Amino acid sequence: MTLAAIIAIVVAGWAVFTFNRLIRLRQLGDNAWSDIDVQLKRRHDLIPNVVAVVQGHAGYERSTLEALVAARGRAVQATQAGPATRAREEDPLGNALQRVVAVAEAYPELKAAASFAALQATLTDVEDHLQNARRYYNAVVRDFNTAIAQFPAGIMAAMLRLRPREFFGLADPSERAVPTVPLALLLLALPATSLSAQRSYSIERFDARIRVNRDASIDVTESVTARFVGSWNGLYRTIPVKYRTPQGLNWTLGVSLQSARDDAGRNLRTETSRQGASIKYKVWIPGAANADRTLVLRYHATNGLRFFDEHDELYWNVTGEEWDVPIRAATAEIELPPGTPGVRAIAFNGVYGSTERDATVTIDGDIVRIAMPHLLGYHEGLTAVVGWDKGVVTAPTIAARTAQTVRSNWPLLIPIPVLLFAFARWRRSGADPRQRPIAVQYEPPAGMTPAEAGTLMDNSADMRDITATLVDLAVRGYLRIEEHQNPKLFGLFGGGTSYSLHRLKAIDGLTPHEVAVFDGIFSEHGDHVELDELKDEFYKELDPIRNAIFDRLKGSGFYKNRPDKVKQLWTGAAIGLAVAIGVGGAFVSQAFLLTPIPFVIAAIITLIIVLLFAQIMPARTETGARALEHVLGFEEFLRRVEAEHLKRVIIGHPELFDKYLPFAMAFGVEKQFARAFDGIYTQPPQWYVGPSVANFNVGHFSTSMSHLSTVASTTLSSSPRSSGGSGFGGGGGSGGGGGGGGGGAF
Repeated sequence: MTLAAIIAIVVAGWAVFTFNRLIRLRQLGDNAWSDIDVQLKRRHDLIPNVVAVVQGHAGYERSTLEALVAARGRAVQATQAGPATRAREEDPLGNALQRVVAVAEAYPELKAAASFAALQATLTDVEDHLQNARRYYNAVVRDFNTAIAQFPAGIMAAMLRLRPREFFGLADPSERAVPTVPLALLLLALPATSLSAQRSYSIERFDARIRVNRDASIDVTESVTARFVGSWNGLYRTIPVKYRTPQGLNWTLGVSLQSARDDAGRNLRTETSRQGASIKYKVWIPGAANADRTLVLRYHATNGLRFFDEHDELYWNVTGEEWDVPIRAATAEIELPPGTPGVRAIAFNGVYGSTERDATVTIDGDIVRIAMPHLLGYHEGLTAVVGWDKGVVTAPTIAARTAQTVRSNWPLLIPIPVLLFAFARWRRSGADPRQRPIAVQYEPPAGMTPAEAGTLMDNSADMRDITATLVDLAVRGYLRIEEHQNPKLFGLFGGGTSYSLHRLKAIDGLTPHEVAVFDGIFSEHGDHVELDELKDEFYKELDPIRNAIFDRLKGSGFYKNRPDKVKQLWTGAAIGLAVAIGVGGAFVSQAFLLTPIPFVIAAIITLIIVLLFAQIMPARTETGARALEHVLGFEEFLRRVEAEHLKRVIIGHPELFDKYLPFAMAFGVEKQFARAFDGIYTQPPQWYVGPSVANFNVGHFSTSMSHLSTVASTTLSSSPRSSGGSGFGGGGGSGGGGGGGGGGAF
């Protein structure tokens, strides 16, 4: 059952992970489509103004404007349609805009306007946003469609009724040429209030300086120069602080803002908040209207370095890849402690996970400089990887790492209250009364059978207890065991020892579990049965036999509750609790910005803890504890009877061998017990016949008993097999490490 539970938890963990991955991809697709929808709406809103501006120009082709209006109407009507349909309707609109541009070229006074360049940049921004959003959306759709088509994730996708998403076309080159003039025509004639309403911004420069300190912390200074068109309040910067390790655990970056200033060193108004797994700094910048402004952000970070056996490393996402506008120039300067040996560095750029390495990397002593030779596009970033020999910075201790891991993965603490609760329950209702010192006993408790004594010792009715019952019935004359030596074929193959059982008398005077054993052997086979004939049959009698043993022990007042029922209850609780933590916790993990893995690990540890307590939770009564003391004293006698001071008890009493052998077998000490009777028990028993007792030796006979016990346990517990099923059945990249995030204007 334990193995099945572990398999169930693993399957449940996979299901939760796959569910979360598919839902995340679906959500990314929804968000990406929202970006496209916003840009298309901006385009649609421009058309009436374009028409209104250019209608008054003499000689302008009326049919061109009518075609533009008609194309916009069809595009607007398709706003509720899917991506493929909208792409088909947007394509004619792009062509109509291109024709308007071509006609507008006939009016040089428009092109000669002083504000033409700035207005052209604004419209270019609109269309650049649209094209970048399209590429990002199509990339997400590709990943989503691939995920739901793969096996076995496709099973989960079918259960969630996820269907492949449509790609959004807009790949026609003509659309990329649209933005050069129409927005200029629009904005030249718009009223001042309408003109100011058309806003855009771009990131002209992103320069980062990162200083690695000897205490393993880092100080980051980011200088971000933005070009604002229209009126803005300022910039915001988001920095992820919660990450996932390659092992699926959570890792938290400690970030504290030191200052936010402009390029003149003046402090700026700042608002700090949490946005999902990121921390968000919102900075108000005076004069952010039709001007270039620079924000200098300084913050301190802890837990941002990586420590390996051969080297330490800074793996830092310099710019982040969540900016909605391109970054025209990006540089990074990483300053290491003086005298740092073995410095090496690489840089990645592009969208998250990209392995492009276009940046130039220069190492100058303790300084690493990185510069991008071209702009970073929509949702593209720059990531630096800098390594150095160990011993430069102070690595956190194992205790500190453990504490940090637990803080970032608090579900790992769940097994602690479970352990305390289980221990408290055991102390309250599962612990036996205090055991007194064990004194050697020379006979078993009165009226107790070998199976009951063995079960009382370990709270479990094992096959060893049942085979001991078989031997005890033979000793008491209810049956005879006969051994057969089968000859080998050609003296080489086959052969071995087999056994047969013969009924000698009725079941009068037997306990219920002895009756169940006796009837299970002979009721279907008469007075003579080969032991092999019970294979795949007798297993059906095991539960009634065990029930009878436990019922008699409980009826004798040795237990408060049946041990097997208590174990089953706690085993069920272990499985239920583990499933609740592993599956339920994984479902709520996103609410706590955690991965499901800590919950799954906590579930497995909880399962192990409760299963271990399930083995010791059955409680004996005061009567049972005293009976156990007697059994343990008797077991010590059988185990140490070879000692001189104990052997005196059996000298002259060979009949004790037959009488106590079943108990020795139930306790697993038959070999030690038999050695003590060497020279005392010299005649073969009447209840066991066969070749091995022809030249009787008690030592050899104990070996035969051990073999009988093994064969009988295997045969009597054997069950038919169920039918089976068919027999056919890099490394780093951009966006990795700490830092990252993005930002924008507001």
